[in-house]
Amino acid sequence: VQYRKGRPNRLTLVRKLARPKKLDDAIELFNLLQEGIQQLRPKHHLYDRFLDFVVERFNVERASFLLFDPEMQRLRVATSRGLSSKIVSKIAVASGEGVAGYVFKTSRPLLVNNAGKQRSGGPRPRRQGYHTSSFVSVPVIASPMHIGEETIGVLNLTDKRDGTRFTANELKLLNVMAAQAASAFRIRDLLDTVKQHESLNRELEIVHEIQSRLVPETFPRVGDLEVGGHCQLSMRGGGDYYDVIQVGEGLRGVVADVSGHDVGSAITMASFRAIFRSMVFDPNSPGYLQQVLRWAMHEDLIRLHQFISCWVFEYRPDGELRVSGAGHPPLLHYQAAQKKWHTVFSNHLPLGLEDESKPQNKKIDLAKGDLLVFYTDGLFDPRMRATGFDKQTFCENVEHHLHLGAADLVREIAREVSPHHLALQKPDDIAVLVLRRRP
Repeated sequence: VQYRKGRPNRLTLVRKLARPKKLDDAIELFNLLQEGIQQLRPKHHLYDRFLDFVVERFNVERASFLLFDPEMQRLRVATSRGLSSKIVSKIAVASGEGVAGYVFKTSRPLLVNNAGKQRSGGPRPRRQGYHTSSFVSVPVIASPMHIGEETIGVLNLTDKRDGTRFTANELKLLNVMAAQAASAFRIRDLLDTVKQHESLNRELEIVHEIQSRLVPETFPRVGDLEVGGHCQLSMRGGGDYYDVIQVGEGLRGVVADVSGHDVGSAITMASFRAIFRSMVFDPNSPGYLQQVLRWAMHEDLIRLHQFISCWVFEYRPDGELRVSGAGHPPLLHYQAAQKKWHTVFSNHLPLGLEDESKPQNKKIDLAKGDLLVFYTDGLFDPRMRATGFDKQTFCENVEHHLHLGAADLVREIAREVSPHHLALQKPDDIAVLVLRRRP
């Protein structure tokens, strides 16, 4: 408000939506690699574009991207800048050997600003022929063929052209970029298989594989909290997803659903997962993390005509749960003491739609014996009412099996809904995540 003496006051509305610089760079990198994926460019082309992008952003003279060769059991140079071909041909690093081997083995990023001094418990850098004593090395981590995470390579940067040292913030940015690149490389690997099988059925099988690898099969345990999850995927493909990660003494997680049922939805969910996992250890609230996901995904979602609904949550050992929802179906909270169900609605619009409201968090006290159900819209598909399944029958079934642990309860939910779901002509995906405190 501008107060003007003798004249009417003036009210000026200013729209300002700031986005962290490091997210812009990470998003730009993923868009660059995604363009190569859509054009089915060879993997070495993606590696070159990745390294060129990083070299330009960090203004360095020397850089290398090493990939692990499972046959040789060594890290070999996939692409490099500022290194002679003679040196590159000789590089073959075992896990745990030197800086790159150390970062690969521990899956931890490394920042060194005094290469002549050995860190306690760390590797001794070999610095012959380099101009500065500052360098960074980060693991390139992707989802493997099985459960958990897999380090597929290592990215090294050194010798900044202006002679300055690398900073902790630059290390964080490089780590986010490496996560984005790893996700893109994995998608490219999977699409290689799609390229070899041109039939639609085979393509949908690949989409199913991509989705399956995004969803964890085991969950961390914190105190008396049990976690169980089930994802029933349709063969048309889609983007239902959940994740739960231990952060300190608590848990952080997400349940999300990308619109559409095709390869594009699966790729978008892979991007969403990479951003979530790269930011999950940030100390800010679930509402802030949801806002970061919104910023990071917005341009892609607009361009692809997609949107994502989600819940982001944080659980603390004392039973306090903070949640932030974006256009996702409401949570179902069973309160054991009152033997009643309580519904929790989201406050924000789905990702991909303009929402300039401040991030909001809702607090839920999860008492002993209570349980909380996250789900995607396929669980209560209106068409299943014809076969006798709806939200009321679901809640009654859960109450009947409250004596079960979270994992067994989720299996019972899957057994109950499966015949109704499969009876549909084109069934939607179903994802269910249950948090339950033992009585």
